[in-house]
Amino acid sequence: MNTVWADRSGVHDDLTTVEDLTTWLTGDSATDVATTTAADLAAFRTLRQALRDLAATLTEDTRAIAADRDRDRAVEAVNAAVRQAVVWPQLDVEDGELRRRTTADAPPATRALAATAAEAVDLFTGPDRVLLRACYAPGCVLYFVKDHPRREWCSPACGNRVRAARHYRRSRTDG
Repeated sequence: MNTVWADRSGVHDDLTTVEDLTTWLTGDSATDVATTTAADLAAFRTLRQALRDLAATLTEDTRAIAADRDRDRAVEAVNAAVRQAVVWPQLDVEDGELRRRTTADAPPATRALAATAAEAVDLFTGPDRVLLRACYAPGCVLYFVKDHPRREWCSPACGNRVRAARHYRRSRTDG
């Protein structure tokens, strides 16, 4: 969801090219992008929008970036992504020990798409769904899981922006 982010210069998208997707999937910009396609990029962007729509619905997000959401379309997009890669457990022997390995017939990008969608299903239906929050710091467009009772923002930087804005408002009204 958070491959869309904002800073002082505006809203940014980390998934604009096939190379961006490959870097996000592998963490390595030097990886061969031949296995990641424009169709994969479109599928990930569709899934991302669906996840952001569902997060906005669950958090009752009132920010402008979350205003145009479609829950039913988002549910269908997540379900379609999950169905793309059927996975199954297999046994491997490693150092004389039996190990579980997950296998699938789908290409790596499709497996990653399905795994991301499956994790989203777990988040949106599991016990952490009540901890999902939208960050209301000025200009922020991110979502986060509130993992501490006092946590109000997605990052310390957003918390600092809120405190600085509050200080600025107070000092302007005092003077």
